[in-house]
Amino acid sequence: MGLARLANERRYPTAFDQSNELTELRAELPWLADVPRDLCTHVLFELDKAWQRCFQRLGRAPRWKRKGFDAPGLTESTAKGWRLDGDIVRFPKIGNLRAIVHRSLEGKPKTCTIKRDGDQWFASIVCEIEKPAPTPRTEPVVAIDHGVVNLLADSDGRLVKSPRYLECVIRRLAHAQRAVSRRKKGSKNREKAVVRVMRIHRKVRRQREHSLHELSAAYAKSHGTVVLERLNIAGMMRGWCARGIADAGWGKFREMLRYKLAWTGGLLVEVPAAYSSQTCSVCGHVDARSRQSRSAFACVACGHHDHADLNAAKVLKMRAVESTVTGCGGSAEVGHPKKQQLRVVRRQKSSAPWSDRIT
Repeated sequence: MGLARLANERRYPTAFDQSNELTELRAELPWLADVPRDLCTHVLFELDKAWQRCFQRLGRAPRWKRKGFDAPGLTESTAKGWRLDGDIVRFPKIGNLRAIVHRSLEGKPKTCTIKRDGDQWFASIVCEIEKPAPTPRTEPVVAIDHGVVNLLADSDGRLVKSPRYLECVIRRLAHAQRAVSRRKKGSKNREKAVVRVMRIHRKVRRQREHSLHELSAAYAKSHGTVVLERLNIAGMMRGWCARGIADAGWGKFREMLRYKLAWTGGLLVEVPAAYSSQTCSVCGHVDARSRQSRSAFACVACGHHDHADLNAAKVLKMRAVESTVTGCGGSAEVGHPKKQQLRVVRRQKSSAPWSDRIT
């Protein structure tokens, strides 16, 4: 039961405050002492950063993890706490874990995270590599228009059809989900049915991420500036085309482009998308009658004919040249988002006991 406190006396404990109290809690709770201390400390620091994002209106408040749905990762943040010997991962208080090393380590190993993905376990190792700062570049410029039928259309005339990985397995997925609903809760057969559903979702996710990685890497290497339309994807997901938008992965593609362009010295620019599908890329005339169908565009003023998505991409490029609006929220030169610029709040002295800080 929480203790009532005045609004002006409310103070949220930081990660350093909770880390100091962790020593006392591990002495009182034997089950907490079975977990390596560094793993618990890392969770506290990640929670601190999540609350910072919430207070700065960069994200939602962190929520409680659900058993069976949210698999937390075990992160060893010190290089001395874990070790990789051949195909054996030595993790504190867990022991030796056999692993399939698909690539050799490069640079100086820093952290190791063990995370579960359905019925598979993965070890993610972060290494520090010294590389020179990329040379800033802004040319050439390309604009990309998102779609559901067509995954993207750019101002260079490239049109990429949407693979629609989810639609390809939607019938098999529905059959597997019905099998889950017919199984008795808590039974082994229900667990097996849940695993089958999870495997379908995992395959679709990996296929989508693979195609988006290839497209984003190609644009980041070949172009210095990539222009995207500024969209309220969360609001559009509440509409009738939510499944198509989620299957296309618009938000994931934007994030991939952002950090890959930062690696290569490029820049991600977002411009308003209003009336881009009704504007002629040749004369600039805006008229809803010019958009004759989903794929056909014919300007009623100058008679210009083009694919509707390709014409919209060219309009976005015209707007980017006239505007200097950046969509990453951070530095226009580097392209880093604000979420990556957060730091953990420093240590604060506190003499109040643990129970008094619960509001």
